[in-house]
Amino acid sequence: MHRFVTLSLMAMLSSGLWAQEQPNLFQSAPPEVEQALRQRVGEFYKLLEEGRFRQTDAYLAEDAKDVYYEQEKKRIRGHEIIRVNWSDNFQKAVVVTVIQTEVVMRGVVTPMGAPLASRWKLENGKWVLYFDTVAGKPTPFGPMKAGPNQTKGLSPEEMLKNPEVIFNQIKVEKDLVLLKSYAQSEDSIRVVNGMPGGVRVLFVPDQVIKGFTYKVEPQDIGSGQEAKILFQYDPGKDLSAKPTLTGRIRIEPFNKSYSVVVRFDVPEEIKKQLPQKP
Repeated sequence: MHRFVTLSLMAMLSSGLWAQEQPNLFQSAPPEVEQALRQRVGEFYKLLEEGRFRQTDAYLAEDAKDVYYEQEKKRIRGHEIIRVNWSDNFQKAVVVTVIQTEVVMRGVVTPMGAPLASRWKLENGKWVLYFDTVAGKPTPFGPMKAGPNQTKGLSPEEMLKNPEVIFNQIKVEKDLVLLKSYAQSEDSIRVVNGMPGGVRVLFVPDQVIKGFTYKVEPQDIGSGQEAKILFQYDPGKDLSAKPTLTGRIRIEPFNKSYSVVVRFDVPEEIKKQLPQKP
């Protein structure tokens, strides 16, 4: 049975994606530029599928080779490029890929598709893989550095004992927002990033009500940092009951979503007139 890529290598590629530059999530590159990038990334992962690790040298930036060679490398089962986030005038990109692999948890081998974000840049006219080299403790997950609000994070060893923990380090405070349909009001949700690298936090409502607004501050947060999503409602002259809203908190570049319900309360005198539940 083939061996498969370890989570240490995946997390090493994913960590610290916003430490130096901010990818533009909504920018489109010229078709020929994106095609060239996707071809190089696809060739790189194809080599991992075939177990031809020495040949991957041609796809590495010079300053990335020592870090890459130190990592344990195992075969993967497949891959699919799902997103490209561009930066530096299309000279750099974060490529989000779903890697088909297997993990062993408590002695049980489990197939899984793991989202993996990797950095690529143009070097001598070719796209090559590179790693973030900002100051921080060198680990199999790349340089790891605690954020200002983080006093103690999970070690790489603790993450490897339970691979699921890597994908559950984004903490969303709650999934219910309470506002008043008849008066100005506000509520908020905190999002805490326990991942080794940075993420972007977005809120996407499924519908819009006049007077309802929201904002994320800040959108981009590093390891150990938190964002606050502030929800506000101003009814103006319309004091009638409002329908319940739904929306999603989205975490980029992994496109992970958390459902949110926005409920509008009505005055106590109106509640008394409503039919009682049996």
